[in-house]
Amino acid sequence: MNNELFEEIINNVNKNNGLTKKTSERLVNNLIIDKFALDNFSKQLNFIKDNFSICPICNYYQIKNECLICSDETRNKNVICVVASQLDVNNIEKINKYKGLYHVLGSEINLNKKRSPSEINFESLLSRIEKNTELILALNATFEGELTTNYIYQLTKNMNINITRIAKGIPMGGSLDYMDETTLESAFKNRKKYEV
Repeated sequence: MNNELFEEIINNVNKNNGLTKKTSERLVNNLIIDKFALDNFSKQLNFIKDNFSICPICNYYQIKNECLICSDETRNKNVICVVASQLDVNNIEKINKYKGLYHVLGSEINLNKKRSPSEINFESLLSRIEKNTELILALNATFEGELTTNYIYQLTKNMNINITRIAKGIPMGGSLDYMDETTLESAFKNRKKYEV
């Protein structure tokens, strides 16, 4: 294979979040070698393309245009957990204790990466808040997470709602992606009223 073509494919695969150049190189190499794995991978990608989308309400996944979170009548509609990404929802759901709704911002404010508040999903969050809403702020314990948490607090502090934050059992600089289920469960259990 032409080396430039191989490099171009790797660079395109590497554009996906979470894949290093080395991981992309190994993935492409394995798919070239194993045609069975390539066929399965291709089928899974097509299944995702045909069946998955983003919920227009909470920004989590929809399967065949139905959000399993928003459509679940057993969930507490008065509690909204605000997270940065869909992966954060997946991690919280694994503890199987939280029974409220979610709001996925899609990112956190990050001035270095030019992610300003105008590019983050705050407006749709505000439109979901009612007088008996509790907002649980479950953003990452990083500078960007703190900045975003404070921004949401400033937007909502005069709405007369209950604003809580997951406990700081999550270390500063830590991402929800890497938290074990026990730490996450404890953080939710020990949440407290958010104040600046």
